[in-house]
Amino acid sequence: MGIWRLALVMLPLLGRLAGAAAVLEAGTFGVKADGVSDDGPAIARMLEAAAKATPPVVLRFQPGSAIRVETAPERYVFRLEGVSDLTLDGCGSTFLLGPRVRFLRLRRSRSVAVCNLRVDFSPLPFADGTVSAVRPDERCLEVRLAPGSPLPVGGPTGEDGEQAFFSMLWRRGPYGLVSRHYWTARIERGSEPGAVRVFATERFSDFADIEPGKWRISIPVPGIAHRYGPGACVEVHDNRDVVFEDVELWSAPWFGFRVFRNEGEVVFRRVNIRPKPGSGRLTSTWRDGFHVKGNRARLLWEDCEVSGTNDDAFNISTHASRVQRVVSPTEVVVLQVFPLNPMPWHEGESLVAADFESRTLLGSARIEAVSGWTTARRLGGKPAASPVTLSLDRPIEGLRRGAMVWERESANPHTTLRHCTIQASCRFQSPVTLEGCRVTALIWFAAMPVEGPFPSDVVIRDCELRRGRGNRRLVVCFTGRAPGRTGPPAIHDVVVEGNRIWGGFSMVGVARARLVGNRFCERGATVRIQDSPGLVTKDNLDPFGKPWPAR
Repeated sequence: MGIWRLALVMLPLLGRLAGAAAVLEAGTFGVKADGVSDDGPAIARMLEAAAKATPPVVLRFQPGSAIRVETAPERYVFRLEGVSDLTLDGCGSTFLLGPRVRFLRLRRSRSVAVCNLRVDFSPLPFADGTVSAVRPDERCLEVRLAPGSPLPVGGPTGEDGEQAFFSMLWRRGPYGLVSRHYWTARIERGSEPGAVRVFATERFSDFADIEPGKWRISIPVPGIAHRYGPGACVEVHDNRDVVFEDVELWSAPWFGFRVFRNEGEVVFRRVNIRPKPGSGRLTSTWRDGFHVKGNRARLLWEDCEVSGTNDDAFNISTHASRVQRVVSPTEVVVLQVFPLNPMPWHEGESLVAADFESRTLLGSARIEAVSGWTTARRLGGKPAASPVTLSLDRPIEGLRRGAMVWERESANPHTTLRHCTIQASCRFQSPVTLEGCRVTALIWFAAMPVEGPFPSDVVIRDCELRRGRGNRRLVVCFTGRAPGRTGPPAIHDVVVEGNRIWGGFSMVGVARARLVGNRFCERGATVRIQDSPGLVTKDNLDPFGKPWPAR
């Protein structure tokens, strides 16, 4: 009997020892951790043993090693479904993933901890370089690749649901790197070794200010970058009580983390999504760092850093629905707009409705009955939702076809970012608290047509906010009630207190906002506050240390 098969037999017995965790050592199952061998099959044996062990279970890897994984069942190195009381401890190891696998899919589990590990991809899904020449007549940039970068040649492949295919241009801004999407048609070899020619699609036309030698670029590797399949590098959904601690993600072909429909508490402590320190890289993930949808859980990010993402650092929202038909004053048929993650409705919870065009709040009611289910289905090869009929305890005045509706309790109502460093734009579409954060990018509070809802109960306190990626002028933007419209603003109850702000600040159509004790530090930056009923301003200072607004 092989040693790993013996472990498979013995571990359930070990797990029954009073108060003792069943500790599975990776080496026991054949994990070589030499950075060269494919350790995927050995990890699969380790997970098979974990499934048979009595909780609590610890998966422990060789300290400080390099673990290469090229293959994995269902293309996730760790597929943890329906587990409880499990700890995945990397002991400081780095997992080097091949382009066809992702790191973790955690589903329908409880009391899980993931800690002390790093995740990188090899080969990388991008190549970094410096623009050496601009050829607008050819719609082309000539690029000198950084030493050690892969040689990306080709164009969009459509493989694995490959999404929008773009490169990312970078230059120095006033407070940090800023970026611009460079919509890419194809990449060809250049005339010299280590050089490529990157051709733009018709969607890109802004060549005028690109200066050779000053602008850098991240180029997608065709067939690797932008691929949706099989999902985010780390998928966390339908769980209760999860902790990630001391985790680094240095590159990913698509989203970094996708976090949805969780309950209890979900904590990210010292979880960094950033280019590998000391590598000189520009990019970490090709899309969002943290894509967060429809959680009932209390969400906490603490002492985290997010940078180098080629979409949002944080997109915190839910997949809202639209009213399809009003059957009666207390019965409506709704349909989720974009069913990438189906969001269920719950009896006894609160439906909130808003008019999307005017961005005004219509009201709320308790859900008394739910008929139908938003199980994902395929329609014309694409995800599609199913209609759901909701019975309400009271009518909502003005509720009609096309209104945006969502469930308050499942729209991430308890979300906190504390002492985080963020260097990419953020879209906050549900309640959020930022405490003691350093942000060099746009933070935007609004609702999008395919997502939502409208954020309320927002707190920004004791933060340093600087303009950077996402908008040239603005660092904070609240897009509330549309100008000239009446009715309660859909964005309401906002506190902005004790912050230092470098860049433009815009708050339009927000109800019951408090701006207290802030310092607007950048000379010439515009502060725009309009149509905000119930606004309270106190003890704010302009760049010259004078009271703002002027008394």
